[in-house]
Amino acid sequence: MDTSQTACSLLQANLTKIKTPFIIGITGDSGSGKTTFSDGIRKILGSQLVKTIQMDGYHKENRKQRKTSGKLPLDPEANYLNKLQRDLATLKQNKAIRLPIYNHTTGDFDPPVLTEPSPIIILEGLHALYPEILPLIDFSIFVDPSREVKWHWKFERDVKKRGHRAEKLEKEMLEREAAYKRWIDFQKTGADIVIKIFPSRTKDFARYDFVNPLPKGFYKVELLMRPAAMHLPTVPLPFDLAAIVDINRPPFLLAAASCRYWGRSVIDIHIDGAIPQKTIAALEQQISSCTDIPISYESEKDKTLSPQDLDDISATQFAQLIIAWRFLEEVNAKMAKLR
Repeated sequence: MDTSQTACSLLQANLTKIKTPFIIGITGDSGSGKTTFSDGIRKILGSQLVKTIQMDGYHKENRKQRKTSGKLPLDPEANYLNKLQRDLATLKQNKAIRLPIYNHTTGDFDPPVLTEPSPIIILEGLHALYPEILPLIDFSIFVDPSREVKWHWKFERDVKKRGHRAEKLEKEMLEREAAYKRWIDFQKTGADIVIKIFPSRTKDFARYDFVNPLPKGFYKVELLMRPAAMHLPTVPLPFDLAAIVDINRPPFLLAAASCRYWGRSVIDIHIDGAIPQKTIAALEQQISSCTDIPISYESEKDKTLSPQDLDDISATQFAQLIIAWRFLEEVNAKMAKLR
């Protein structure tokens, strides 16, 4: 058997034996979709192997205090990054920490929660790839939606789900834009994966009248990925030719090109439109068979996103699988060095 195939088949078993937690840092602006894309890793590996640390708990001030001080969480000085650095180092030593918790409903801090280390830890927050944190990160992701998409998502989350006033939120977002460029945006220059999200552009490929438009919530996703040092076995991507030439189907686009990005060689993957659910279901099955890790649909929300229950899959959900696969390659390469 091919050595990479052997390593792949042992991946699940080896993950449970990781002595030093493997930490994923995922950053981007508030409301940029960090959790959406880290969900792909959580879904594939499951809650037994994965724990998540939300960096909001490391803010120095609660919502009421920020109103008085005028400080933004995007400012690194408004966060206890030194405490986060110590906590991550403690977890790397396989020791528990008392994780600070920020409650977005109340705008205040809840009591800290005792958190034990796990094989995989996902660190989500505004400064997850800062210089003092980066040495503790094993795999890094930067989520970078376009301004149009970011504003739409931010309003959907903060107005509809968190009850913020729309007029006040717009004023705050305008104030944050310069702060984002100053304190957050630069982190993407060294990320293993940069995820860009745009409104769908499939209409640009249609001549004259565009028919069968995409459902609401479908975007174009661009993945700029550092190539893996060690690849897992080939995973065929099945497409139904009959479906591709069916005029009644919604559009989709998939392309990949090698390029330079911030001085580094990367693979630039473009995904847009509606991917047939049979393609995604088959891909998930192949990933599961290869890694011996069953795809996990643990919550009701996960179950509603199961490819078996959908006619078409968005580029966002397809990108989740690609990101998860690239992450598994990174873990496999690290374990190979330890063997």
